[in-house]
Amino acid sequence: MLILENISHFCAQIFEKVPMTGPSIQNQYRECVRILYSIAPSFQRVGVSGYHPGLESMTDFARFLGDPHKSLRTIHIAGTNGKGSVAHMLASALAFRYPGSRVGLYTSPHLVDFRERIRIVCSEKGPDGRHYSEIGQEDVVDFMARCRNFIEERRPSFFEITTAMAFDFFARERVDTAVIETGLGGRLDSTNIILPELSIITSIGLDHKDILGDTIEQIAREKAGIIKSGVPVVIGALPPEAEAVALETASALGSRLYRSGELCAGDVDPQEIASAADLRSTCQVRNIRTVMTALHVLGAGDAASSPAVLYGLKHAAAVSGLRGRWEKLSAEPEVICDIGHNVQALSETMRQLEAEAAGRHIIMVYGMAGDKDVEAVRGLLPLEARYIFTQAQGSRAMPAGQLRELVDFSRRERGKADAGAADSVAVESVEEAVDMAMREAGTSDIVFIGGSSYVVAEAMARFLQKSDVPLQNSIETE
Repeated sequence: MLILENISHFCAQIFEKVPMTGPSIQNQYRECVRILYSIAPSFQRVGVSGYHPGLESMTDFARFLGDPHKSLRTIHIAGTNGKGSVAHMLASALAFRYPGSRVGLYTSPHLVDFRERIRIVCSEKGPDGRHYSEIGQEDVVDFMARCRNFIEERRPSFFEITTAMAFDFFARERVDTAVIETGLGGRLDSTNIILPELSIITSIGLDHKDILGDTIEQIAREKAGIIKSGVPVVIGALPPEAEAVALETASALGSRLYRSGELCAGDVDPQEIASAADLRSTCQVRNIRTVMTALHVLGAGDAASSPAVLYGLKHAAAVSGLRGRWEKLSAEPEVICDIGHNVQALSETMRQLEAEAAGRHIIMVYGMAGDKDVEAVRGLLPLEARYIFTQAQGSRAMPAGQLRELVDFSRRERGKADAGAADSVAVESVEEAVDMAMREAGTSDIVFIGGSSYVVAEAMARFLQKSDVPLQNSIETE
């Protein structure tokens, strides 16, 4: 355990003058990640206590760095669901729309390696055969060393540190455009110090009610907080009360509002693109429509249907490195993971699962965060399935046994009289839960892993066997 009063001594041990190459930089990077999660626990890991609303600290941090965000051409994306997919698709499309350009991409959370949050996407492949590159280990170490005094004195949140790191890295790399995804909400989100070229609100639903509000209208006002004076905004398919808030906010600020699809209905068929895309889910049709509208607003509408842009859209996951959205981890048995967890996302994911299963036996490896609305989502889970309930590492996870009781009770209420008798089990370790599922699954069965991005992250690490990088939620803090 790291005691806050010992931060300076701890940092001094890590940031000593050693060559920033080879094993030494890898070790420094690993320790930097440990420091980061020790001195600034993330919202994703510890919940509300890791959330620091307000922009004062972030503004001061940016000023300390020379306001790198002011040199960036940015696109700002908020939304309950879809913002990650839209961010990755837009970055990929822009990279292929302007060959030779470099598009910064800042998203959260990461699944296996911290550096997933900050990357650069381009149409040309690098030496490793990828279209994207993550922030270098040496860049993380250098940033933490340069900002050591500020971090020690001001104690910014985890997300404030990572946001500052992203702005600093993109400015130093002189990216042509930076696509910036909010972490939580919008109005008070750390990313909201930017003045973007375009704002995008993908969707609005009931999530994070303890922070953003318990009505669609309240949450919409928080998300609409990213709309800036005179800056155009694209909105996805929003509930009527949310769309009214977006329209009101945009009108008050003199910002032109565009509804998803209104500028590009005749150019391409989003359904056709989605059917050929490597991001496979029913919601991607709406996301593609939002991206196409954004391209038009950005002045790229003349090429929005070009082979290059369509290639970027259809191969967005591979081009930008997006993981955890209906991703296949194994073929025999078929193993699918998806990080969707709120009502809106999960309802679509479960519909797709039932369609994909097509009568096949389903094995569910499922775990949730303890602060999520279990009552709202448990009724969406399949009645007929083998359930292996589990929990991610960290105090925020709901105990697997508790989740089992709640879901099995719901299944019995919905007509599965023997739910829980022999078709469900609680396993505390995600790795053990995945191993159990793989032992039980026949070659024609389908294994689904989800409920929490952190369950997916630990499962993914098990499949990828990435033991060299610490998982974000494997580092215990108190």
